[in-house]
Amino acid sequence: MTRARAISFFLTTAGVGVLAAVVRVLLRPSAALPRWDLLACLALTVVGLVGALVCLRRGPFPQGGRAETRGHWWPDRIGGWIATGMCAGIVPVGLFFYAALSFSPEADRITEAKGRIQAIAVQKVLSSEYVRKKHSGHYKVVARLSVPFDAGTRSEKAEFTSKHWLESGDKVWALYAPSSANLGFVVDTDREALEEKLGGTGHPLMLMGVGVLTVCCSLFGLLGEFFSRTSRSLRGPLKKGLCRSLPVTVKSVGVVVDETTDSKGGTTKQPKPRLKLEGREGGHLHVLLDPVVDPSHLSREIKGLQAKLYWVRFAAVRPGPKRVRAMLVLDGQRCVQGVLRVAGESECPEGDPVPAAESLPEGDGLRAIRTYPAWDPELHSEGLWWLVAGVVALGAVAFGVGRWATFILCVAAYGFLFIARMVMKDSRTRYLKGFLPDPG
Repeated sequence: MTRARAISFFLTTAGVGVLAAVVRVLLRPSAALPRWDLLACLALTVVGLVGALVCLRRGPFPQGGRAETRGHWWPDRIGGWIATGMCAGIVPVGLFFYAALSFSPEADRITEAKGRIQAIAVQKVLSSEYVRKKHSGHYKVVARLSVPFDAGTRSEKAEFTSKHWLESGDKVWALYAPSSANLGFVVDTDREALEEKLGGTGHPLMLMGVGVLTVCCSLFGLLGEFFSRTSRSLRGPLKKGLCRSLPVTVKSVGVVVDETTDSKGGTTKQPKPRLKLEGREGGHLHVLLDPVVDPSHLSREIKGLQAKLYWVRFAAVRPGPKRVRAMLVLDGQRCVQGVLRVAGESECPEGDPVPAAESLPEGDGLRAIRTYPAWDPELHSEGLWWLVAGVVALGAVAFGVGRWATFILCVAAYGFLFIARMVMKDSRTRYLKGFLPDPG
């Protein structure tokens, strides 16, 4: 599996590039465009993604030997971390947007002229209008300020915002070069905002916001890890004594079109892998699996084996087709999770009741069978190209393209994450449709 390690290495490299760009923006949010430091970080990300694509072009991985196993039901685990990544993707996009718009050419010229930050007095407040927002507000102030340049103190008119009501004699912060009055000055009631323009670290509120969002995304991912453990799949129904079991034989692993009806009467059709099982009395049971499970690989692993099927007892009062959680336990404490599907009450298997307990009779050591192809050019290459497009869009932002173009490119970069996810799901759907019988 050398190629698998190479792809993991390249994708890790791409992630390091994104993380480095985030750190650079936090350390220096305001700097002249183009931001060559950010472009270097994005170049590393592109190299990682392109390297992974080159490895993918060599075709699907050979499927020899026994499949690996995992302590988690890996489709749920992967789905949880993908959702976490989609939420966390707003961090680099948002920071790039902020970095592109926070730069002030006027402040940069003052900084080059050995500018400094100093408290100055408000001579007279000419106007002060309170602007109310959804959950907060600020004052839009026009005032005359006393700025002490080397050539003499000058009375200057300035417009700025303040969180508090200002009066004559109050102090505000100003960035100016004492020896260069012709460069003007930049005023703010928040010293940290001016320190950013001098090349300082990000505003504490920005750092706190990024930290909170990162922690929330990490907790969301860790919760997904906890709930995707194979030992937790049927724990709730087991404690209540609601599980049944039945010895079965795996007859085949194929693909069927699963039809579901929503609350509005609409029908959704999706191809899904299906286990066809034969019970002890000759009846057949069907267990639908997650679409990311590879049916051909799983068939080589379990076809013809004896196993035990566990499922949650059907509700007798519920009419129509039945779908309940199920787990197939095979030799060596290997397992597969899915949904047991029967057409109606008459097809519901009776099975044997499972005594109420904390875990299945096989214990907490069950491990989910991990099928391949883990990486395949037909399934993943198109999605990776969309990720490259998102990185290129952020690169254009780092060059400096104007306020509205920056906004459009940042929205596009974040949207490319969703497009990449959608095209990978579509590729998986087309892959599964290849296992369906020809309608002709």
